Amino acid sequence: ETDVDARIASPGGGWIPMRWSLAAGDGGQIYAVGRDYAEQAWHQEALIRNEMVELRLRTARELHDGILQTLTGASLQIAVARRLLRDDPEAADQVLATLGEGVSAEQQEMRLYVDEMKGRAAIWTDSTRRIGDRVAALLDRLGAIWGLTTTIETDIEEELGGEVGRQILRIIQESTGNAARHGGARNIQVAIRKGEGSVTIIIRDDGSGFSFLGEYDHDALREQRLGPLSLKHRVEDAGGRIAILSTPDGAVVTVDLPVVSEWKPV
Repeated sequence: ETDVDARIASPGGGWIPMRWSLAAGDGGQIYAVGRDYAEQAWHQEALIRNEMVELRLRTARELHDGILQTLTGASLQIAVARRLLRDDPEAADQVLATLGEGVSAEQQEMRLYVDEMKGRAAIWTDSTRRIGDRVAALLDRLGAIWGLTTTIETDIEEELGGEVGRQILRIIQESTGNAARHGGARNIQVAIRKGEGSVTIIIRDDGSGFSFLGEYDHDALREQRLGPLSLKHRVEDAGGRIAILSTPDGAVVTVDLPVVSEWKPV
């Protein structure tokens, strides 16, 4: 017995999705029983539409938090190199060389993301590297692109794989870019702490703070529509919570993310 999906013309116009069950009978006859498949087909189309919307949103965030942040920082560093070019060519060359390394690394990240969307790579590549090492490499790139001094501190020794690893990197990347671009920060301190089934990320900067001052938890940020929208959406989509302390002398962004999978011992 074989099932075949096919449409039939509706008397009122349009098409009706049908699922036909085919079976071979004696003497070479083929028997077919058709069932209205409209509701199931509608559900399948709805799932596909939802998946496409989710993919578009995710791609937009990857571009915003990744290559667009990098390009913005790169334009600032090119301006620095142009100012140095006449008086200190060696310093200008160093700025451009460091910038080139950062852009190449970001290009590789985007290539991995594209391969992932094509089904060629896992979400968390090179998952044998500890999260502290991954974040340290990211902060080195961001420091070169934005002209920052960065530090990383973590008590996580286990390997951390899965989607949560990507989220941690992107949250730190966007927070750092926001602090440098909008707050004029020059020093970034990142701490990553292990909790019971969760991980906490703390990003401190010495910039001018957000457009608002004070301390706000996740609920207050949502109710008053405060804080970076893209970052809040990323945290919420990951099932996490965000809190912000904003002062004229700097800001502290704290993010709590659930870790669904078990911690993997080294």
